[in-house]
Amino acid sequence: MLVSMRMPSTVAAAALAFSVLLIVACGSHGSGGVDSESPAGPDSGSPPPDSGTPQSDAQATSPESGFLDGASDVGTDDVGTDDAEPQESAIAPPTQDAGLGGDAAPPTVQKPGPSPELFASPFYSCVRNFYVSTAGSGSGDGSQAHPWLTLQQANDSSPVAGDCINVQPGTYAAGVNVSHGGNLASATGYVVYRCSTLDGCIVTASSAGFAFDYSSFPMPDYVVIDGFELAAAQEVTYGQGILLFDGDESGATPKTSSHHVWVLNNVIHGYGQSGVQMNDGEFFYVLHNRIYDNAFHTCDAQGSGISHVVLKAFGGYVPTADDRTSPSPLIGSFVVGSSFFHNVDAWNVVYNNALTQCGSADSGAYDTDGNNIIIDTLNNAGGTNVVYPSQTLVAFNVVYDAGGGGVHVFRSEYVTVANNSCFNNYLDPYNQGSARACIDSAGSYGNTIVNNIAVAIPTAHSGCQYAVPPYARWNNAFIGSPPSSMNSPDTFENNISIVVGGASCQGEVLTNNGDTYSCMSNKCNTDPAWVDVGKTSVGTETTPPAGANFALAAGSPAIGYGQAQVYLSSQSVDVGACSHLLSTCP
Repeated sequence: MLVSMRMPSTVAAAALAFSVLLIVACGSHGSGGVDSESPAGPDSGSPPPDSGTPQSDAQATSPESGFLDGASDVGTDDVGTDDAEPQESAIAPPTQDAGLGGDAAPPTVQKPGPSPELFASPFYSCVRNFYVSTAGSGSGDGSQAHPWLTLQQANDSSPVAGDCINVQPGTYAAGVNVSHGGNLASATGYVVYRCSTLDGCIVTASSAGFAFDYSSFPMPDYVVIDGFELAAAQEVTYGQGILLFDGDESGATPKTSSHHVWVLNNVIHGYGQSGVQMNDGEFFYVLHNRIYDNAFHTCDAQGSGISHVVLKAFGGYVPTADDRTSPSPLIGSFVVGSSFFHNVDAWNVVYNNALTQCGSADSGAYDTDGNNIIIDTLNNAGGTNVVYPSQTLVAFNVVYDAGGGGVHVFRSEYVTVANNSCFNNYLDPYNQGSARACIDSAGSYGNTIVNNIAVAIPTAHSGCQYAVPPYARWNNAFIGSPPSSMNSPDTFENNISIVVGGASCQGEVLTNNGDTYSCMSNKCNTDPAWVDVGKTSVGTETTPPAGANFALAAGSPAIGYGQAQVYLSSQSVDVGACSHLLSTCP
């Protein structure tokens, strides 16, 4: 079955557009739709470069499954809630000795979403403190007595390594174009933007909350964004909560964007393209955020909740100890084998990110993107063809009810997807692709998928015709599909999968080109027994399920089934994102 992919509107994106040919049989193999994201620059009036990406075996539930009545063949769970974490009381700016470093013990278990513990004990320290307040002045000096009025004033004061911009609670209509950063991956090497109360600073700029400047190079490095609510006042084309983009993803000598950017403890929602879009650089860390209701608006450069496109290495960079081992026990280890993860998306709650209808019923409705998390074209196929050489970790995230994939790894290698809880994704009714998995490695090879829970809910159907609605008849739990059988296979171990509510035309798990998913190494057709996920309503691409408690009920098959790894928290012994010690999660 030949499935045509959308053709991006720019030259760089056009180089990445392609068609995917997959031999498919009902219930066993599948073909894909397209999925790829490159943002426009701040205030850009023209479509940005875009890369192309594709979109996109057992069954049975116990009577006690906790899923909707009538769920017959598989069980799944994913989280959803529109509410941000409760605000914490104001915390004094961290001093030079405030960082945990390696001295403090982490909590017994962690929850996905903004972390009061991590916010209260940051890994960074402040040599100098400056202040922004809604009661500040355009003529202020940034002192506590005379704070600045805007985030842009703080940036334009040329902060340096060790400077913390302490933002007071309130609503700020303007975001910031970040053009100054730090100089070292160390406790005092960053420029930090920090809300003084966890998620108490609301930035309503619609085009970008924090945009990294690519009008001149080099772009700023070593920046931390901690504890904000980025809440776009309206959905606008190319609107992004966090934007990093070098303006050019092709060419013989491509530019690079920024490195060492941390997005911590934020709530991000309402952006027309992406919640977090971090492209063209590396050392990107997106940890403990809640990201939802993004990507609805931009059809020519589709977005997602969290998106990384065409990561690029910084040649000659010498890693520090913080790079190699992680700067805080609250974050965990970055070490993997003899190397370390250069990019980490972990402990996030990501849901209801969807590209809603593009086109019209008359001209032909179409959608291809709107993923919760996408790792996109790290092999830079169609651009420089320089494969990104370092490893990326996607772990302990709760992802559900997206228009596209829950965790979508597309044309990207050296990615580890571990201990995620994924429920009911690929809900877009206009996406005609048939490769529609909760978690997938598509056009990718050599990736590791371990300790995840994936629950899929295909639409009721009477047959398995391609390019005929309802397209969600193809929804399934996992897909592993390298470009060819000559590539190294992906590894699937200690995962739990199920399809709920009827059979998928794709089967519970689809593997092609040398990938295998063994029910001896994984638990097939197994209800994870979440406490309360989708019992009365599974939700839609724009609404969360009625229940979204991904905690593990007593007797859950996920308890103790996980594979321990040095780079994972000790709670990885429980499969999925939530420890059995939690009664609610997130």
